[in-house]
Amino acid sequence: MLKILELFGGIGAPRKALENLNIDLKSIDYVEILPHAVHAYNQIFDHSYKPQDVKTWNMNVDLLVHGSPCQDWSKNGLNNVNSGRSILYERTLEIIEKELNPRPKVVIWENVPGLISKRHVEHFNHYLSTMERLGYKNNFKILNSKHYGTPQNRERIFTVSLLEDKNFEFPKEVELTRTLKDYIDTTIDVTDYELSENEKSLFFERDGKMYIRENNKTGFREVKEFDSVNVERPNSKTRRGRVQDGMVATLTTSPNIAVYYGNTIRKLTPKECWLLMGFTEKDYEQVASVGLPKAALYKLPGNSIVVTVLEAIFNELVKQDILQI
Repeated sequence: MLKILELFGGIGAPRKALENLNIDLKSIDYVEILPHAVHAYNQIFDHSYKPQDVKTWNMNVDLLVHGSPCQDWSKNGLNNVNSGRSILYERTLEIIEKELNPRPKVVIWENVPGLISKRHVEHFNHYLSTMERLGYKNNFKILNSKHYGTPQNRERIFTVSLLEDKNFEFPKEVELTRTLKDYIDTTIDVTDYELSENEKSLFFERDGKMYIRENNKTGFREVKEFDSVNVERPNSKTRRGRVQDGMVATLTTSPNIAVYYGNTIRKLTPKECWLLMGFTEKDYEQVASVGLPKAALYKLPGNSIVVTVLEAIFNELVKQDILQI
């Protein structure tokens, strides 16, 4: 049986991925400070966890997966990384060094690619060097969820650290067989998902085709059936109006992404966002049934890890005989 610990656990993407692979597991613990995320996790996995602050927690585990807050590492991050949320990865290092005995065989850290930018790479290098000092061999790579079965253009850096001196081969990219069309509910009442007048002004029809004015380019671009468009990026001159062919751009905690089909242009629903992160309709319905506000139902998947990417990583860890199940 595989024993796991989820730090900054969100809505449980690592556990969901392992369960999808039919891996026999025991959740040693799950640590998350955001009440809505804990509530959602409990609904999906039928638990009664309470919010816990990773800064005050300790427990012995075998496998650790963490995705510490990434806002400070993003391109638009404005917080001081030395005092903000993202520096909490230091607490994970402290837990591994002082509170886990034996140390986990595998530690996985997921974060935004901005972590390895010139501005922030010193923190990434500090993480790597500390893990090496603790006996780990690090492997890292930027993976895009559109290459692992989910039509979302979402890049994240995954660091897989192994306690044994062994290389990890990241999963190979696979051809995308499902497009955004497969995730869109064309039967819903679009009233609650209509665009604002300002957002509608980006679009126009000509000769029976739909077009959009792109902020980052001169002229305009055709929007085809089941393409998506970023419709509201107040502080961005490059993303507003950007079209994704048959997929969506990176889902955030407050996504402003429109989808076009037939004569309809509307925003994604919370359920569609959950599905595009690899969760099931049942997962969403269980969480939504207890009355979480719409803003929370959008925020939770935007903070998560794409389940299908984790499935690919876990599958390789098993195939390469790094994790024994």
